Amino acid sequence: MINNILIVDGDRTMLQTLTGLLKCQGGFLDIHTATDNKMALEMVQTVQIRVVITTLRAEEPSRFELVTRLSREYPSIKVMVMTNNAQPLLRAKISRIPSVIHLDQTHDISMLTKRVFTELQIDYGGHLRGINLSTFLQMMELEGKTCTLQITSKDNVGYLWVQKGQLLAARENLSTGKDAALQIMSWKNVFIDIDYSPQTIKPEISIPLMMLIMESGQLDDEKNHTMKNSRVHRRYDLLIALDYNAKNVQRHCSLRDISLGGAYIETDQELNMDQTLTLTLTSPKLKSRCTIDGTVVRQDTHGVGISFKLRSLQQRQMIQAMISGSIKGDEKATPPQITGI
Repeated sequence: MINNILIVDGDRTMLQTLTGLLKCQGGFLDIHTATDNKMALEMVQTVQIRVVITTLRAEEPSRFELVTRLSREYPSIKVMVMTNNAQPLLRAKISRIPSVIHLDQTHDISMLTKRVFTELQIDYGGHLRGINLSTFLQMMELEGKTCTLQITSKDNVGYLWVQKGQLLAARENLSTGKDAALQIMSWKNVFIDIDYSPQTIKPEISIPLMMLIMESGQLDDEKNHTMKNSRVHRRYDLLIALDYNAKNVQRHCSLRDISLGGAYIETDQELNMDQTLTLTLTSPKLKSRCTIDGTVVRQDTHGVGISFKLRSLQQRQMIQAMISGSIKGDEKATPPQITGI
């Protein structure tokens, strides 16, 4: 996947600052720049741009026109708008534009890089996210890598040891060896921390990786069947960056799974049980945005589980669109049917 980023700013100092900030992130991004609307539109017409970052200032009133046009004509492009202590009226106008993410230049500049990576679902540094663990292990096998992997999924943590591409050992809670490996390989939406430093580990697993993957798939099917029968709403895995409001404070987070009844979000903010959050959801498919209230019903070290309070058909349609996007290409999954409220 090509990760082309376009930065639009008439202030060349700010343009250089944002370009330098993103270019120093290990070469994962191809940075393009434009100083005005005309250059920006020519760029998106000729280059496969995935994210546009721009500032809104009083001295550049036409920039808002660029933002609205990009949202209307290129809904698949994420537009990140940066303002400096914007007035409530401008914030409200921005919030009504689909596919636009609002960042405050004073408070959220440190979140810019993380938000870009989350939107692109790419790897960075010694960490990986948004990649299937079985696929990653097959890559390690093909490349003959030696490393230690720390695997995190919500509140679960496990370890895998790979030597010259072969999976030799595993630890998960009190389990070791093959049992631990199968358990870890069944996790969804994992974070993978990679340590390439030399390790001495006693071999515990002798069967080929492909056999482990096949057995893990069978266990996963059994687990899904059990969960389907025990839950009111089926959950669907996905990785989407979004915003939420808690006690009139806007925060950024990552949504990791969703159902018609609720969702799980990753956030570093300390939240309380039964606290009400307002999530802002956007769908390029529907070309719309809406807010949904939810109550915190579960907590772990990485985030919280939210129970939705659905009040309109539009909210249900938004969730349906996000679910449909998460199961694209999965022939075994059937989207839930929407009924009126």
